Amino acid sequence: MSNHLAFATITATLQRTLQAAIQVDVDGARVTTLRPNEIGNSTPENGVNVFLYQIITNPALHNIDATPLRSRGLSVKRQAALDLYYILSVYGNDSELIPQRLLGSAVKTLNDNRVITQAMIQETCDRSTLTVLRESTLADQVQQISIMPLDLTLEDLSKTWGVFFQTPYVLSVAYKVLV
Repeated sequence: MSNHLAFATITATLQRTLQAAIQVDVDGARVTTLRPNEIGNSTPENGVNVFLYQIITNPALHNIDATPLRSRGLSVKRQAALDLYYILSVYGNDSELIPQRLLGSAVKTLNDNRVITQAMIQETCDRSTLTVLRESTLADQVQQISIMPLDLTLEDLSKTWGVFFQTPYVLSVAYKVLV
């Protein structure tokens, strides 16, 4: 894994990738990165919210470099093998099917971009309004970063939303990013 900005860089890259697509598909829509209980307070009328809600060690990827030695016997810094869990929530005028249109755009975009490339990361870091992301070393990471949709049951989705105390459910989908 890269430096301390890795999670923020991945979230910003997802936000940037989704923003490029949804603004074409739904005029005026915006992608935010707020806690679900903050949706509505400072969010645009129509949009997608990307929220990182859980980080778990990936045991399969963790064991890939279980012997961190180079051929000359020098130790190598191990990469963290983590799964980042995101919930994408959509909001807008239901009578105009805005949430469904936004969700369709987001799902299509992430399906078309199942790998976060070094170029995507570098472009996000270079063009972000968050200047601190320019210090991110995530683009130098060797390991591929993959995006996978999660099949959450209604019970799983209900439990996930239950964590956000007194936050009403909105149409959502979950994704896992393998770092």
